[in-house]
Amino acid sequence: MLRKTIFAAAGSLAIAAGGLLVSDNLVQPAQADGHGAQVAAVKERQEAMKAVGGNMKIIAEFVKDSKGTAAEASAAATKIGEIATAIPDVFKVEATLEEMDKVGKNRSKANIWSDWDGFLARGKVLEEEAAKLSAVLNSGDAGAIQAQFANFGKEGCGGCHKTYRGPKVDG
Repeated sequence: MLRKTIFAAAGSLAIAAGGLLVSDNLVQPAQADGHGAQVAAVKERQEAMKAVGGNMKIIAEFVKDSKGTAAEASAAATKIGEIATAIPDVFKVEATLEEMDKVGKNRSKANIWSDWDGFLARGKVLEEEAAKLSAVLNSGDAGAIQAQFANFGKEGCGGCHKTYRGPKVDG
């Protein structure tokens, strides 16, 4: 229930930011090919990462272009932190590259599951960096906001992407 609420809230913020739709029913029914649970899990985690991206867009537009308000950016950072707490759940079902490719635009690397503890640790860093960013956005200190935004990108998002996300997929 909490996970659905988080994704619905993140989706609502993202819609306001530019049209990202996140379904309240993220897990699709099993498919007849025997890969239904894995394909559904891949779709769910892709929706979660899209929600993170939509919220990141709100933050970046505020920090870089002074669009929106600090409160909106702070709320977006909070939502990213909430989504980060769901990372263990949305990535718990391991899927083969074939299963991930059925969903399309897969960027997850297999080492997510072979280094599960390391992956979970990176998710915790994302959660912590998002909380710090949310707090500093409310401070009004432009220098501190810029510094934490950079750290959030490097350690929060980039720390995981560097190790566990593959190159951009065309299409």
